[in-house]
Amino acid sequence: MHRTIETRFVACGLIVGLFLFLSGCSALTKGKPAAEAAISRFHQQMNEGRFEEIWNEAHEKFRGAGSKEKYLEFMSAIERKLGKVQSSKNAGWKVNTVNFTTVVLMNQNTTFEKGSGTETFTFEIEGENALLVGYNIQSMDLIIK
Repeated sequence: MHRTIETRFVACGLIVGLFLFLSGCSALTKGKPAAEAAISRFHQQMNEGRFEEIWNEAHEKFRGAGSKEKYLEFMSAIERKLGKVQSSKNAGWKVNTVNFTTVVLMNQNTTFEKGSGTETFTFEIEGENALLVGYNIQSMDLIIK
């Protein structure tokens, strides 16, 4: 009888472990497509000058990292110096899940009207959505223009 309880305990542990593993795998497989869709939306909003909309839709971690005014100045500088996004191509990505939080890091080689740059996006996956946590752009054209 003692052995039956141990067997049931181990079986329950394996089932719970398998469930958690499969849940994590689901987030991992959905993370990259969700991030790609979010980047497409980001670029559309950027091209339309809807910077406040990007801010409002971003993760609270993004909004808590700095002031809205500085963010708006930064996005306006990108628009003024580089212009609208013409094309963007994936240059690398990474998906990681830790403590039930899935983070997607995407690098994009992006061509703008007046130059180019490498954008780095960081997203947290919540349900089916990728919420912006971080945005960075490396561009000599942004600096010298």
